[in-house]
Amino acid sequence: MKLDGYETLLKDISVELRRYLISKGVNKDMAEDVVQDVFVKVLEMDLILPPDKIRPYMYKIARTRYIDLYRRDAHLKEILQLYLIPEKKAVDISDAKNASKKLQHTLNKLSSEDQDILKMKYIDNHSIDQIAMKQKTTPAAIKMRLYRLRKRIRKGFGDSK
Repeated sequence: MKLDGYETLLKDISVELRRYLISKGVNKDMAEDVVQDVFVKVLEMDLILPPDKIRPYMYKIARTRYIDLYRRDAHLKEILQLYLIPEKKAVDISDAKNASKKLQHTLNKLSSEDQDILKMKYIDNHSIDQIAMKQKTTPAAIKMRLYRLRKRIRKGFGDSK
């Protein structure tokens, strides 16, 4: 198979994967993130899979990646609800373990604007575009900000990534 044909096949499958994920209820932003991760992973592979094997492989990677992202977002949403919703703070802080205290301390050090962005994304389930419109900035800026916020939270929580 020609390399140009292989790239076209990957592109077609990526579009198909995006549509498939959206049809299964995945929001547009997450579907695009999953498909991008799948596409990059396939392109970084050292070997070229035959056309009859690439589609199932890409679907399997997409399914696994979506599950990983869904679990991460669900966990982050749970943590944010625990520490960023004011009426829950007093009850939950007294029961928090040492790691939770570190996390709360990290979240409390964030600016109110950063806390609002996290709330909009993970609690209110706003899309990147909706957040960008409310913050009067670009979607790329919001994506970068969320990336940096997640990184800061992981660092404050003790994760070295």
